[in-house]
Amino acid sequence: MRRLALSLTSFGVSSEMVAIVGMILGILAGFSFLFTGESNHPKLFWGAGMLCCLLRLACIRLDALLYHHHSKPTMEEIFASELPERVSDAVTLIGFGFAMNSNSWLGLASALAAIFSAYVRSIGVMRGAGRKSASSGPMTRFHRLALLAITSLLMIIDLPKERFSTPIPQIALWIILLGCVATVAIRWLRLQDHLPQKK
Repeated sequence: MRRLALSLTSFGVSSEMVAIVGMILGILAGFSFLFTGESNHPKLFWGAGMLCCLLRLACIRLDALLYHHHSKPTMEEIFASELPERVSDAVTLIGFGFAMNSNSWLGLASALAAIFSAYVRSIGVMRGAGRKSASSGPMTRFHRLALLAITSLLMIIDLPKERFSTPIPQIALWIILLGCVATVAIRWLRLQDHLPQKK
């Protein structure tokens, strides 16, 4: 992955470009999940959603590697990188909320919680907390996408529904929602050390 990042850098590929590719994958994932509830062949769309989530995970990794190969980004570059991620988060989770056996309100709540956790992370980075420290928490982008991919795989396998009192997609959204709330709390507490002290 590092070699790939170096190769992309030599061709002039920036982290903003990778973020846009990630946004496209996130949008495709959201629509794939949405179509699981509309199609006669839901497993096909579960598979497409899972693949898009896995590819977006690769984009996130590449974005982080490219970030370290560039000088300190400007506010405009940070905005250009963050906006596609937020769009991707929203569309993916809202689309997942409309998936087969899922819940649209849980999808919306999870999307809002994910966006707010990213907002707190951005504040932490701007306050000098460091990208790694500001991105801490039990439900990061990586964790959310990995959980959605695993859930998609479980839906493809088609586990017997009588084993669960709550549908698997809804369980995944509850985990994401509660995990994002915990992540916001953890990041906010760590952010206090980097806020200007009142005299």
